[in-house]
Amino acid sequence: EDLTTAARVVDAKSKMASVTPIKGASYEVQVHVVMRSIAAGLMDEYTESGTLVGRLARCKKGDGVLAVPGKPAKVVLEMTDSPRIGWVDYLDEAERNRDAAASLGLVRTMEQNGGQSILVLGPRRIVMAFDPEHDDPSLLRTVVMLLRAAAIATNARTGATEIATAEEKIAAAIEQLGKIDEIQKCSGLIIKNAEKITGQSEAINTAIRRLLD
Repeated sequence: EDLTTAARVVDAKSKMASVTPIKGASYEVQVHVVMRSIAAGLMDEYTESGTLVGRLARCKKGDGVLAVPGKPAKVVLEMTDSPRIGWVDYLDEAERNRDAAASLGLVRTMEQNGGQSILVLGPRRIVMAFDPEHDDPSLLRTVVMLLRAAAIATNARTGATEIATAEEKIAAAIEQLGKIDEIQKCSGLIIKNAEKITGQSEAINTAIRRLLD
């Protein structure tokens, strides 16, 4: 089972690496392209549901749904290409509308997410910045897997001890996500300073060439 899982992970990563979101398409469409690849690697079902009314009357909240075959476990996704406040209430309604146990909010930039790459709103709710055109989908896949595991644990009816252990591991994994922001901020500073150094170096080179000429 471990070997099979490892093989699926490797296969999913290779497939994800080859996925190119549709240029010029809406943010939602671009995310759907990546999510279909992630779902295929996990052997799950992904449904684009933004135009469909859910369980709540006249409500279309929940742009995408990841469903685990054979288990009553679903993760609902909500995407927006602009800043949004009130994510907790929004995701709560999306979960109820799509009968999901966990939810993921997605925005294109950190600025649209309050300056954070990942915002944890509880054990089964996360909002993250993800740009399908430029970002590595591996982090998105990791977050989806975490929420997927949380949804399965929430819907389990037997093995209370095992479920408690699983929830502890999931909580510890989500806590690790908090470190991502610090790393990415440092990375951003390094890139910014590297660009500054490159710019200064080019300016000096230009000045030297002019003097030599």
